[in-house]
Amino acid sequence: MNRLDPAPYTAALPSPHPPLPPFPPPSRAFWEPANVIDRLKELHETIKLAQALEKELEVIVRAKAIKGDSEGLENLSTSDEEFFKLLYINKIDFKCQELLSLEAANALISKLKTQLEPFRVVADDRSPWEEKSRAIRLCDQLQKYKRNKLWRKKKRKRVAEKLAMEKEKFEQLDREADEWMAREIAKDVAKQKVAKMKEIAKLKEKEERKTLGSELELALMVEKLQELRSIRIQKLKKQGRFLPDEDDQFLERVKAAVEEEERLAMAAAGTAAAKDAIATAEESSRKLEMGRRNNNNEKNIKDDKNSQEAAAAVMTEPEDNKPMEHHRCGRSSAAAATYVCSLNLPMEYYHYYYGSNHDIGTLVEVRRRWDAYLRSGGSRIPSHWVQPPPPADQIWASCLLKP
Repeated sequence: MNRLDPAPYTAALPSPHPPLPPFPPPSRAFWEPANVIDRLKELHETIKLAQALEKELEVIVRAKAIKGDSEGLENLSTSDEEFFKLLYINKIDFKCQELLSLEAANALISKLKTQLEPFRVVADDRSPWEEKSRAIRLCDQLQKYKRNKLWRKKKRKRVAEKLAMEKEKFEQLDREADEWMAREIAKDVAKQKVAKMKEIAKLKEKEERKTLGSELELALMVEKLQELRSIRIQKLKKQGRFLPDEDDQFLERVKAAVEEEERLAMAAAGTAAAKDAIATAEESSRKLEMGRRNNNNEKNIKDDKNSQEAAAAVMTEPEDNKPMEHHRCGRSSAAAATYVCSLNLPMEYYHYYYGSNHDIGTLVEVRRRWDAYLRSGGSRIPSHWVQPPPPADQIWASCLLKP
């Protein structure tokens, strides 16, 4: 670092600081809170200036210690370099700046003494008790002010907490009121729906009664017509006239059609509950089938090798084994055809013939239908050996084992 040689400063030295007059003893007005606060602010500012001046004097002392030493100049800190740069820019001599700093320090010391003089009565034992009592009264006032300030702060905090609790309580009550209102509205909506459903049920009941009334009227009319017909037939028979058999056959067909309609209506009522069971059974069977397919896909590689070996064996197999193979193929194709036919069946027939394979409820239902054909009060197990009926033709008779 190059040494900065400031230009010579030829300005005249400032006049010495005039001595301050002696500070009079503090009066009652000095210990007023506003006056004491102002005095303390001035004292605080003076202390700040003293600290800054202390740093400046430390820089000057370090500069005097390293003056003429090139190694010391290279080790200067940033603040020292800025100080020398400021002196060079303003063209101020180093010795002159030192004298100015010392004079400023002396002036600050005297000013601090002057500002601290009124507060000396607090620590001095020789000061009159009136001054001490004023200082103590001021301290009490300051402590009281601090206590009041802290109390007001706590009070504001309590009031804010109370307001927050009241607001939260109000919001909670508002939410409860909204929930209660929502429940009441839901109840009203449910009551309205129930009332509408009751009205719809009443209308359906009236319509059913009307239809049943018309059906009963028609049934009574048919019975009366049948009675009238039978009376006329008897009258004609007494007169020696006989009706053809076509009329009786027509009546039998009508009765059979009516019975078939009743049976279909009962079956439709029974299949409504069975559809759900069949649907669940089909889903379970599909899942099982998917699992089997996954297992079969793993076995396909092995089956390919086995099929190749089997094909080679068939090529070398004698002709006596070919009828057995045809028989097996016929059985597999018949089973596939049976499965396809079962899929094409209506829902009630599939439920009757295949539903018991998947659901125990369907099995019980079908078994109870069969139990209805047995004799009531008797055992469902025959008490004697049931002889099979004779074969229908010679083809079936040839399949029986002869003794």
